[in-house]
Amino acid sequence: MSNHARIPVFALAFAVAISGLSATAHAQHPVRATAAHAAMSGAWTGTLRYRDYQDSTRFVTLPTLLDGALATDSSSVTLAFTYDDGPGKTVRSSDRFALDATMRRLAWGPSDGKRPATLFTVTSQTQADTIQLALESDGMDDNRPARIRESIELRADGMRILKEVRFTGATVWLFRHEYTFARRNDPARAEVPGR
Repeated sequence: MSNHARIPVFALAFAVAISGLSATAHAQHPVRATAAHAAMSGAWTGTLRYRDYQDSTRFVTLPTLLDGALATDSSSVTLAFTYDDGPGKTVRSSDRFALDATMRRLAWGPSDGKRPATLFTVTSQTQADTIQLALESDGMDDNRPARIRESIELRADGMRILKEVRFTGATVWLFRHEYTFARRNDPARAEVPGR
């Protein structure tokens, strides 16, 4: 099957999943892990905006592509990121995102297994026209202990992932980074935006 033929099939499958979500828009129901994984799969284009670690007053925006590959059993999705980090510099990374069936825990980490996944607690979830997940975990940021919060919004045509940190002893959440994506129409011909 050509890539062009796959797009309508995927779009139809996603539309069916989202229409099921729309039917429950007024009655917030728990999110199913498999639905969240499926919603993240596919081809995306957008940006990564982040706070610079060397100068916390400086923000950087990188054009970014994301390809989400759903596991055969829908138990996880592999997120392959491609960043345009300046002339002639393309950076790639790949994460495995796996919500447990109870929707209480998330394991999110490098898909190559070279570093253990971060285990998050799902602190809230809603499912309507937009799947929203709030996740928290204790960890390290900028070599300091911190509470890490990830907020994810998934729509049929867009995705947003916001990371904030609250350092131990602090009361304020600090913006760390934000991904903003729209679905790509033709994943076979994708280029990193800005090139």
